Parts: sequence; structure tokens; C-alpha cells
Amino acid sequence: MKKIILIIMSIFLLPACSLSNTPKSKVEAYLNQYNNLSENVKLDLESKVASENLSDKNKDIYKELLIKQYKNMKYEIKNETINADEATVSAKITVLDYFKAQKESEDYLKENPNEFYDENQMFSDELYNTYKLNRIGEVKDTVDYDISFNLSKVDGQWKLNNLDRITLEKIHGFYDYTSDN
Repeated sequence: MKKIILIIMSIFLLPACSLSNTPKSKVEAYLNQYNNLSENVKLDLESKVASENLSDKNKDIYKELLIKQYKNMKYEIKNETINADEATVSAKITVLDYFKAQKESEDYLKENPNEFYDENQMFSDELYNTYKLNRIGEVKDTVDYDISFNLSKVDGQWKLNNLDRITLEKIHGFYDYTSDN
């Protein structure tokens, strides 16, 4: 009886194992890491926030904005193309449109620079960054991006190739879509 159960379980588990080693499943797993704030994503998040020239208070705000972005990101796998040991998976992601708020903040700064002067009448990055992050925090509009993920098969396993800067900006919601024209 135990052998029969073992054989039946093997029959069901084998296809499940191979299903998790498809280009599509690797991209889904990668994007789910953002939604679920995996340890890898948290480490990357900490590194990204630390690299920004922000005060500790604004770093905390920025971190919370990125966490909000990741948790709210939606995606849909559109297509999977496999050519031997190379694959491309196209997906549509929907993210909060942080770029628009960032751009509006830059425009506001150009028109109203005096509002960001400190008590010594010097421009204050801190005041401007606080303003900009608060504007970004108000964002409710979303934007859709089409992304192509490239994968390579290494030792029988599909591996996601490194993402370029533009793809990461899209995931973070800061991609300058006005430059596409």
C-alpha cells in the first residue's frame, strides 16, 4: 500500500516540479518576490534607499513608498517564447505612477524655488525632498508597462537574466515614460 501511495504521489509531484521550471513560472516567482517582500527584495530595497542622498527621516518615507509600490504592483504574463536554452517572457505590470509626481515636483521647484529656502535663504535639499516624497505619497494613479524578461537555461534550470536600469525603474514606478516619444 505504501508503494502505491508513493507511486501516485510521484506521478503528481513530477509534473509539478517541471512546471516550476518554466520561464513563465520563473518570472512569476520573481514578480511575486516584490509583492511578498522576500528577503532578496528587502535587501535590494535597503541598498537602494541607502544609496539615496536623503535624511534618515526621508529615507524612511522613501522606503515606505517603495514597499507600498511593491505590494500594490499587479502583473499579467502575456507571452512566453522559448528558443533552445534562451527564453523571453513578456509581461504587463501595473504600478503606481510615481514618475508623474516626481516630475510635477520638479516643475513646481522650477516655478517656486523660494519655497525651498531654509532660514538662511539657502536652497534646502531636505525641504524639497520632503515636499517631493509627500507628493509621491499621495499618488493613486497607476501606469502600465510592458516588460520583456530574458532567461537562460543553466544546468537544466531557467534563470532570469539581470534586469536593466529601465526595467527596474518601471518596477519602482519612476520610469520616465515621456522619453519614449
